[in-house]
Amino acid sequence: MTSVGYVAAVDRLAPRDAVELAVLAEQAGFVGTLAADLFQPWLPSLGQAPAVWPVLAAIAERTGGDVGPGMATAGGRMHPAAIAQAVATLGAMNPGRAWLSLSAGEALHEHVTGGYWPEPPERIARLFEAVDLIKRLFAASAAGRDTRFAGDHFTLETSRLWTMPATAPAVLVATGGPVTARRAGRTADGLLAVGVSYDQAGTVLERFRAGAAEAGKDAAAMPAWLHLNVSWAPTDDEALAQAVTHYPIGAMRFARGDLRSPQMIEQIARLVRPEDLDGRLVVSADPAVHAAAIQGHLDQGYDRVFVHNVGLNQAAFLSTYADHVLPRIGSPRG
Repeated sequence: MTSVGYVAAVDRLAPRDAVELAVLAEQAGFVGTLAADLFQPWLPSLGQAPAVWPVLAAIAERTGGDVGPGMATAGGRMHPAAIAQAVATLGAMNPGRAWLSLSAGEALHEHVTGGYWPEPPERIARLFEAVDLIKRLFAASAAGRDTRFAGDHFTLETSRLWTMPATAPAVLVATGGPVTARRAGRTADGLLAVGVSYDQAGTVLERFRAGAAEAGKDAAAMPAWLHLNVSWAPTDDEALAQAVTHYPIGAMRFARGDLRSPQMIEQIARLVRPEDLDGRLVVSADPAVHAAAIQGHLDQGYDRVFVHNVGLNQAAFLSTYADHVLPRIGSPRG
């Protein structure tokens, strides 16, 4: 079985198109679908930002792989209990196939409710409090018990999830930071590495495993996944052009968590030059380059790589990966 999953790029795909492409991805040999939990697209020109939960439900109905939201955030648009209920229902409808990844969040998607947007340390604290609350709620609900929670950021009155799958969905932490990854190893069920270079990916995975060991857990039994941005097109020039046009945020060498509108990002993106993307994502027409990047992360110790093609050419990308990339992916080496 391949260790490559598909990222349904819901900020540039209409919901029905995202579902159809997830079906094509499975037919092409991808296993599992990740869709980001967005409220706005990163650029106005991308034009989409559907609610992720109905999209995931529709994908699950049409495919046989696992499904989950990429980088969901508690505390802005959704309370942790609401996130827990959504993914538990997804899991009850699709036994053994639903998972959750939580992140510290970005203002672009979370400030829209008008609340205070906290500084990074508070966002991290809020993330791990949400992990704790959701895992406690899962455990109590699976045992048929009520639970309550009173933390620094969230409160849960005495209640339970009345619809629970037989096995609670795994709760992963999505991060590119080594310190957060280590804490994830101690407290979460798994890791989704995001926005990392090859060297950073190795460090993040090492720290995650160290955190798991500190908590007496077997890191080898915990999901360790990586989100990989790529730009494939028939020529290198086209691949670079579409990355500049549709994914200029990949070239922004600063934290993007405080950016609040697609229009603001569009203004900043006008400063991006093609050379700014060097080393930031895989930009190539050569399938061998894509296969080598994926295999490299598997060889680092990641269980699976979810691939996000930043262009609008999703069907052609899937066809090329089916014929020329996925067949080159083997078991981790070393």
